[in-house]
Amino acid sequence: MSNRKLIVGMAAGAAALATAAIVISRRNAKKNALKKQIDEAKDNLEGKLNSLQKKAAKELKNADENAKEAINTAKARANDWVKTANA
Repeated sequence: MSNRKLIVGMAAGAAALATAAIVISRRNAKKNALKKQIDEAKDNLEGKLNSLQKKAAKELKNADENAKEAINTAKARANDWVKTANA
């Protein structure tokens, strides 16, 4: 085999490896970009879920207080009606 054929073969092999490296590099870059977007979306969702959880806990506490207040009001009215009926 002549030196020229050897050099051409090596150059073709190097070009093929460089092309493969570029393709793999681009694929990895796309994967990394997608992973970054997924991580950002995950963090955003976690923040929103935490916010909703806090809001739900606050609403539950307010609902509990409102229910107690309504029960006490109803109880007071019932006692007044009983007193009025007994009078």
